[in-house]
Amino acid sequence: MYKKYMPAKLTRLDPRLFCKALFKALGLNENDYKFGLTKVFFRPGKFAEFDQIMKSDPDHLAELIKRVNHWLVCSRWKKVQWCALSVIKLKNKIKYRAGACIKIQKTIRMWLCKRKHKPRIDGLIKVRTLKKRLDRFNEVVGALKEGKVEVNQQIKDLERSIDALMSKIKAMVMPREQIQKEYDALVKSSEQLLSALQKKKQQQEEAERLRRIQEEMERDRKRREEEEQRRKKEEEERRL
Repeated sequence: MYKKYMPAKLTRLDPRLFCKALFKALGLNENDYKFGLTKVFFRPGKFAEFDQIMKSDPDHLAELIKRVNHWLVCSRWKKVQWCALSVIKLKNKIKYRAGACIKIQKTIRMWLCKRKHKPRIDGLIKVRTLKKRLDRFNEVVGALKEGKVEVNQQIKDLERSIDALMSKIKAMVMPREQIQKEYDALVKSSEQLLSALQKKKQQQEEAERLRRIQEEMERDRKRREEEEQRRKKEEEERRL
């Protein structure tokens, strides 16, 4: 209808975009009209005003076309800005998600490694603690008076067993149950050896105590015999 009033570059625009630019140039807000599928619907009285403006003199139409072009340029520039901001936002989102993916992968790998190696670490800590307890054996052995060579050999065998288990844990991935089973066996062996050492120490202490008692009794007996002999000698001397 108004095609004859418009320049060629405006007639090539999309009808909806052209209408929106025209309405903005005329000062209409979005509440004054609504787009349908093929038509534009105006509020009462708005279309008559719009038709009167479009049929004004050529100078007024030229000013109107200038305002339409200005709105189109501003609209396109805002779209460019929005596109640039959207691209920057998308880039930041991609970068953030990439960092989040790396963090998720790191956390999952850490959890998998922890689940895989935590039993080994706990086992090594317990076995090393057990090895440090061997100092108690040395204290007991130091107090023994007999059988030190045999006992030292048993302690060295136990220490070799502990070192072998530590090397085994370090060299291969062992389940917690197997580590606990072998650790319990070593603990049982160490407790049995310590108990035997303490019992042997008590036996030697008891034997030493009995020996001292016997020595004391023997000294008392000799002392009594000497006193008896001295008494008899003194009696004989008095008789003479």
